[in-house]
Amino acid sequence: MSIPSYDIDFYSDEVIQDPYPVYEKMRAIGPVVYLPQHDLYALPRYDEVSAALRQPLRFASSRGVSPIPKVNEILVGSTLNSDPPEHDRTRAVTSEPLLPGALKEIEPMLVKAANGLIDTLCARGEFDAVSDLAQYLPVTIVAELVGLPKAVDSAQMLKWASATFNLFGTENARTEQAFADLVDLRDFLQEYGRPEKLKEGGWAKRIFDVGAERGISYETCAQLMRDYINPSLDTTISTTGQIIRFFAENPAQWDLVRKDATLIPNAVEEAVRMATPIRAFTRYVVEDSDIAGHLIPAGKRVIVMYASANRDERKFPDPDRFDVTRDVHDHLGFGQGVHMCMGMHLARREMILLLEALRRRVERFELLDEPVVAMNNTIRAYASMPVKVHLLEKGLEDTADTGNRSDENPWLDMIVATRIDMATDIIGLDLTSADGAALPRYDAGAHVDVYVKSGLIRQYSLTGDPADSSKYRLGILLDPKSRGGSAAIHAGFEQGQRIRIGRPRNNFPVQSDAAHTILFAGGIGITPMLSMAYALEAAGASWEMHYCGRTADRLAFTQELARFGDKVQVHVDTGPKEQQLDISAVLEEAAKDRHLYVCGPNGFMDFIVTSAQTAGWAEDCIHLERFGAEVNTDGAPFTVVAQKSGRSFDVQPGETIAQKLEENGIHVLVSCQSGVCGTCLKRVVSGMPDHRDLVQTELEKAANTQITVCCSRSKTKRLVLDV
Repeated sequence: MSIPSYDIDFYSDEVIQDPYPVYEKMRAIGPVVYLPQHDLYALPRYDEVSAALRQPLRFASSRGVSPIPKVNEILVGSTLNSDPPEHDRTRAVTSEPLLPGALKEIEPMLVKAANGLIDTLCARGEFDAVSDLAQYLPVTIVAELVGLPKAVDSAQMLKWASATFNLFGTENARTEQAFADLVDLRDFLQEYGRPEKLKEGGWAKRIFDVGAERGISYETCAQLMRDYINPSLDTTISTTGQIIRFFAENPAQWDLVRKDATLIPNAVEEAVRMATPIRAFTRYVVEDSDIAGHLIPAGKRVIVMYASANRDERKFPDPDRFDVTRDVHDHLGFGQGVHMCMGMHLARREMILLLEALRRRVERFELLDEPVVAMNNTIRAYASMPVKVHLLEKGLEDTADTGNRSDENPWLDMIVATRIDMATDIIGLDLTSADGAALPRYDAGAHVDVYVKSGLIRQYSLTGDPADSSKYRLGILLDPKSRGGSAAIHAGFEQGQRIRIGRPRNNFPVQSDAAHTILFAGGIGITPMLSMAYALEAAGASWEMHYCGRTADRLAFTQELARFGDKVQVHVDTGPKEQQLDISAVLEEAAKDRHLYVCGPNGFMDFIVTSAQTAGWAEDCIHLERFGAEVNTDGAPFTVVAQKSGRSFDVQPGETIAQKLEENGIHVLVSCQSGVCGTCLKRVVSGMPDHRDLVQTELEKAANTQITVCCSRSKTKRLVLDV
């Protein structure tokens, strides 16, 4: 089938000024349109754009996303101009401060900045919706949170951002000027792209701290600063300015928002769909590819037209109408797939907070003059937009929560009260509340998340007596394969130091009403077992413990265990034969009301579990907690129970939970299908997810309360979801 062509300069002034008739004509021509002036195969419709974005290894960004070869030579290797697995490594570093959970920490600052800005602008009555409103929060937030040196000002940052996006068009006057403008950015990164020049605690400084730990080179870390300076500005500014125009021209839609603040988040999504800040990027065609019956040769480039796809009448009825009630969960304004906009969660919060503040004060918007289009090869935005706000006689109350705010702080501030060497390579830490507040109670088997440093959180079992509410106790092994967690704690956590931990959670509870309980601990696996021993003893239960290790010097808490007498048996590989573990004898009395618990290295636990199964122990009487870093769950089949729907089904290797939910008649919203947007997050009732997303923070993943069903799997054989 021949591919229709359209002889137009996609990056001309005329198209940039008024692109929508051009998009409409291209969609009418066909799903693939050849642009001879650029030698590009354009994808103007939704389905083809979406499909291409979700195939990054066929339609690659790693060869660059500009149609200009010399631009791609410069930018290849950046997060935008890379593909998995390298893309995921770098994005995991830069995206962490921008994840929804992480943004909760800066929410008060965002709220204060948004309210203060709107107060000022409403007092003026007339202002420019671009320079006075849209640019303020992005520039302020970037400068403060990224921690850039004072050598760069807001005007310079905006110039760099605009220039960067001009590089993604054809070679024209704008591109030539962009190269000149970006000489300053290159010089800036060479001079200030070093950790000692950056603000302590800032996002840019954090790149060097976390990147080195994850094997990312110093040079790459310096270049990753671009991820914060460029995309975080123009895209957010574009939509924020355009949303004011949408409401000025559609006052009935603003009336809906004023009456119902819960419409604000969806109004933002509809504005992003309509505005679509990024008009288009190109992708390199890695292999001969069939798109809608058209063969695109390997080595060519497709241009994925986000802005046209978002106005495709095949996907969105009456697409040029601004409708704050429209279902737009899978719009392409933030992209789709693994390259979905890294800063979208921050952009959403900024726009939501601005609309919340405007809703409480503004009755309607009035455009004072025709907005002036910003001439940029890639970004659809306005350079200026004079506007007047007509204020309400009486302001509205803030009665709706349009975000994910939580009154309970997930973190506890603690003091390392004592640090003791418990055994070879094992330290014990006693932690007390930093402000003297009562510590949340916990049950035996619980663990906490320990904030080691930015981007590094590790989980450790609480040990000792759960009834002791004065402190939490941890035992931490220096893992020779440490990826930074235990090594950093051993090297840096000293007595008197202030640290942060998460609230206790329990995925490994002990049943105190069993007829008899057997506890097996291997090495550092003693930590949850010690707390279980205290709990069982306090309950007057029948129990015994077998503590195993290679050598006696590597056994911790032995003096404390002596208080339980002969209920605790110690077995050392290098010790006398008579004290070695006789597993058959220990497990010979299997029964429905007898339970065993095991924690330790994988090999040790496999031995205990296999022995128990051989001895006739039922699966529901065997309980274990594995060390997460050692578990390999890739592709393992598991069963999903949809609790609300009363259905269960198996998820096989290569299948996703989302697919199986749909096959079983359970509809779930999905968008990116790559775990970067958060649309498909579902609540976990029980079981342990194998998190493969890039949208939850480490703390949220450790909590195991939600799962992205588009990409994540399960570490347990059974996963119960609230669907």
